[in-house]
Amino acid sequence: MATQTLEGSSMLAQMKADHKALSSTLAALAQSQFPPKAEKSLRKFPASEAAGYLGITARYLALSADELGLEIEKIGRGERRHYSLQQMNQIRRFLAQKAGDDAAKARNYDPQRNSDEDIQIIACSNFKGGSAKTCTSVHLGQYLALQGYRVLLVDLDPQGSASSMLGVVPELVPEEDSLFAAIRYADQRPLREVVQKTYFDNLDLAVGSPFLTEWEFFAPHYATISGQEEPGIRTQIADLEEQKKKKGIANTRLREIEEELARAHARLSECLQRKLYFTRLQLAFEDVEADYDVIICDTPPSLGYLSNAASFAADHLLVTIHPQWIDCESMAQYLATSIAHNEFFEATVAKQLGPEYLVPKSLQYLITRHDNTSRPETDVVTMLRSQLQNVMTNTMLRSSAIAEAGNVQQTLYEAERSNFNGKTYDRALDSLNKVNGEIEALLKTYWGRG
Repeated sequence: MATQTLEGSSMLAQMKADHKALSSTLAALAQSQFPPKAEKSLRKFPASEAAGYLGITARYLALSADELGLEIEKIGRGERRHYSLQQMNQIRRFLAQKAGDDAAKARNYDPQRNSDEDIQIIACSNFKGGSAKTCTSVHLGQYLALQGYRVLLVDLDPQGSASSMLGVVPELVPEEDSLFAAIRYADQRPLREVVQKTYFDNLDLAVGSPFLTEWEFFAPHYATISGQEEPGIRTQIADLEEQKKKKGIANTRLREIEEELARAHARLSECLQRKLYFTRLQLAFEDVEADYDVIICDTPPSLGYLSNAASFAADHLLVTIHPQWIDCESMAQYLATSIAHNEFFEATVAKQLGPEYLVPKSLQYLITRHDNTSRPETDVVTMLRSQLQNVMTNTMLRSSAIAEAGNVQQTLYEAERSNFNGKTYDRALDSLNKVNGEIEALLKTYWGRG
């Protein structure tokens, strides 16, 4: 036993030393490549590209910019106009206002949801790494922002890869400024206070960080304790209700009972929030619902407490699939586990809160990192389409352009086309636009826009 303890201590000591060495090296690298005070910036868009996002001609774009008095940067000998995303969105709102009573025309320019349209929450999920969840989440968020929607990207992965893609070094973010602060059990902050603006206009970020691993640890702890406390609180409430019914009760005592009941119900509500851990993210989202059209959750590669919370909060579950047989086997396990979890969630919520708290959700499958020149992969895609419902029509193609852009913490929407083989870039961007356009069409359907 003593030997085992010694070996365990030795292993723990080595882990601590290795963690310290690796963390310090990575921190120094992060400081040199992207210092904390540095700010990532977004390129400006050539007139033809900017006009394409707004659905107008380059000439009409220029006329609108001039009418607004915007200072547009002109580049090169030909003084070609380049527009910032912020300027593009200013022009969007201007054109929507000019459309007047023509609501359909105004919405084409400015597609943000009306007050009678519910916010849409998308969770990108799969418990196998390498299925392009983060790539999908970030590109989708930027695509929707380019179309004029207000988007919040919620990074639920303790590794913070989505945050890194948006110019944030997760390891350098204080706990108070991370997503963890909005879902923790002590001194919880409103989500609106931890959300950060990014360099990408209309795209905000709730930063993922290593602190989220603490929530994975504490969520079951608090759920267990709350489950033990709940019966006692319910008994107290029942006793107080019985006392209220007694005849001849003094008004003074009646007021005391009402106050005790109010406190007991507040304790029960807090207890249920801790017990039903998977509702915690949904409750946090209520703080920012009015600020966004779409929330996108990038989940960790697991079906743990964070992924379950995102799945429960989501209106749409987007499962990313790499078309390899081993990935399909993993996804079958994911579905089996997810079924068990969601059946438990639905039964628990229906019993504890009532069936009216359950809302319908959609399940979509997105094929990612697809090499459409590979016969084996094509066979897998054919199989998936024959066996699964709601496999998206478009696939995200495997591309060296996406990989190369990712190596410098960029997406294809940020990267300059001149940095790539033109045909490779165009093919990859077309693939992304088709996938994201299909998801946008799904959102419009749920808003009743046809």
